[in-house]
Amino acid sequence: MARVSNRREQIITEASHLFAREGFNGTSIRLIARSCGITEAAIYRHFDSKVNLYEEVIRAKAAAHDIRGHLADLAPDLDIEQVLTSVAEYVLELSNLDPELMQLMLNNSRENDPATSVLFKEIRLPLIDHLATQMENRIASGEIRPVNPVITARCFVGMVVDCALSIGVWEIINRQSIQSNEVIRNNVPIFARGLRVEADRP
Repeated sequence: MARVSNRREQIITEASHLFAREGFNGTSIRLIARSCGITEAAIYRHFDSKVNLYEEVIRAKAAAHDIRGHLADLAPDLDIEQVLTSVAEYVLELSNLDPELMQLMLNNSRENDPATSVLFKEIRLPLIDHLATQMENRIASGEIRPVNPVITARCFVGMVVDCALSIGVWEIINRQSIQSNEVIRNNVPIFARGLRVEADRP
């Protein structure tokens, strides 16, 4: 049993490297098999298809980082700016810890590969759900305005993920080094001010 488990883990690890480097479309089962030193048939004993293997790569990444578990451990008594900051810091920290995951996400946005829904569900959705719940609580307490928490959470997470994916590109285009903490200090207060009830006052 251990040997079967190790073989499956090897396939997922090698496939992860290749999907990140070559993209979904550029990675074939033959290429993965060659990288693992096994036959294509051996891969199909563990995975139904390339799509199924890609989905398992994403699930393995999500499980390794335990995104929901990390978010559940955040202090519950933060104000809205601190909540936004904690989510932004986590996403940008994730991009530093696992650049391969960021490359998978970047490739996904370019290729619109068939496992898009799994990538969204496993990586983005826990962040969105956490933030939406936090916003619902703060709407109920009167701290922030009665916005649509899901739409607002999706927009914020999208902004931060885009920053994580493109911060290196900014450096190439603008020839200016932008640190992730600068992104947080600049953007989070703007977003938080728009949410606070005080923003409605003249």
